[in-house]
Amino acid sequence: MGAPDKDINPIELFSKVYADYALPIRANVDFTRQLETHSKTDSFITAEYPELLNRFSDIIGGSYLVTKDEQLYYVPSGKRMRLTMDESSSSVRALVDIDFYLRYVANPGDLLIIDEPELNLHPSNQRRLARLFSELVNVGIKVFITTHSDYIIKELNTLIMLYADRQELAELAIREGYRDTELLDPEKVKAYMADYAMVNTGLKRKIKCQTLVESTIDPRLGIEVPSFDSTIDEMNRIQDEILWGSRE
Repeated sequence: MGAPDKDINPIELFSKVYADYALPIRANVDFTRQLETHSKTDSFITAEYPELLNRFSDIIGGSYLVTKDEQLYYVPSGKRMRLTMDESSSSVRALVDIDFYLRYVANPGDLLIIDEPELNLHPSNQRRLARLFSELVNVGIKVFITTHSDYIIKELNTLIMLYADRQELAELAIREGYRDTELLDPEKVKAYMADYAMVNTGLKRKIKCQTLVESTIDPRLGIEVPSFDSTIDEMNRIQDEILWGSRE
């Protein structure tokens, strides 16, 4: 753009770069640009499941505010202050789209796609987010996430395991503060791992390459993620030896 010998229209240049983004990213940018417009309507969650919005507010530790002059602020719970997005934490900035979607846009049957929702979140809030995802599934929203978080996977597994119709599990769920609306039917869950596997090339032969491999969903154990488990087992083994000495 700074080259003096070229006649470049910066608007056209921006449009070209923007058009090269993947469709989900372009949709997200468009959504973010129209947050103030979206805030003028209510979603079915706001109308029928306002408690879900309260639980999301607990995760971010406050709420978002759009003023009459269309400025966006974050208001921490219990504080007489409001912060601009520049002044707010990275987690607050990262989750603003989800908040606006839930409050103003969501419709039954939607597909909500979130890439690595655990980013910038404390483990306790990762667990809360997993429970919120499960509740969204149970009210009719399809949730598609990619994640490297063992906390999210383990919490989803807990919700799957507690779904079983057993008295002792029902008592455990009550004791640990789980709601019936959070429990997750394993029939509603699909999970895939990036791994090497034999793939049909269409040329009457298979080759081994990196692809997505469907994980087993066990009602008693939840989602099987061997790559996560092996890493955690290795870390535990090393720490056990540090604490208790050699196995010899």
